[in-house]
Amino acid sequence: MKRTEKIVLALLTISFGVLLIVLKGGIISILMTVLGVGLIAFGLVDLLNRTFPPAVIKTVIGAIVILCGWVIVKAVLYVLAAALLIVGILLLYEKIKSKTVCPALWQTICEYAVPVVFLLIGLCLLFNQGNTVEWVFILSGSFTIVEGGLLLVNGLYQD
Repeated sequence: MKRTEKIVLALLTISFGVLLIVLKGGIISILMTVLGVGLIAFGLVDLLNRTFPPAVIKTVIGAIVILCGWVIVKAVLYVLAAALLIVGILLLYEKIKSKTVCPALWQTICEYAVPVVFLLIGLCLLFNQGNTVEWVFILSGSFTIVEGGLLLVNGLYQD
């Protein structure tokens, strides 16, 4: 990944953390709406390309996500938590397996902190217990901001 891509990803991660803190559970509903609109747009592009079956599937799923997205918000949180836990475990396993040594202590800390923070965010969202508890989103948002900061430092000090 290029340096500019890492910096943009870090800034987006920090922005998402701030949105989690400010909007709490509402951010999931907003993301579901954005996902639905995106699927409808991709469906329309497929329709223009005359690939009708994928166009119909994407458009229908997009409409369902927009219309019924509020029903599946809790399920989305559990899927997001599971995905973050899996990504955190895989990244940590890869770091431990590769045994690469960074020249600077700060780089080593950043390399191992990124998967650990993924695990912490996943655990926070997993302990949501089906309720949209505000502290879960505030804590997850704080960890997401930390994650973005680590990614930003990693992107700025890339060799």
